[in-house]
Amino acid sequence: MSQFTLTFEGNLAAKPELEYTATGQALCRLRVAHNRRRKTEGQWVDTTPMWAQVTAWGELAERCAELSKGDTVVVNARDDLNVWPFIRQDGTAGGVLEVTAENVSLSMRFAGAQPVADDRPATNAWDPTTTEPTTAEAERELQDA
Repeated sequence: MSQFTLTFEGNLAAKPELEYTATGQALCRLRVAHNRRRKTEGQWVDTTPMWAQVTAWGELAERCAELSKGDTVVVNARDDLNVWPFIRQDGTAGGVLEVTAENVSLSMRFAGAQPVADDRPATNAWDPTTTEPTTAEAERELQDA
């Protein structure tokens, strides 16, 4: 069986909306604008954005709720997508892509990521003083457990 996965990058157009179903299942709705740029006669030109309504479920939904309007995200979507056409105020046709997220992550393409200090001491895997249990020690631990 083959599976189609759609991956796209865009900016959150609004704060994510977290809800819970009657059974307690978390769901989060994200409105994402995929801004396409094209180079025309040596100049970058913004085209009409593609809009996506992304739904995330479970733990992913709760994590997505921590995102903020304006964040650039990368969405990996399942193959159960729908397109809802509409007419813009200027009379041109448009559409909203509706997808279910398999994964949503922050895009690092334009982000100014800062390293975060970790309080744990670094370990050197090649340090000869680092000991690993021998097979016999590991077997004894399993028997004692």
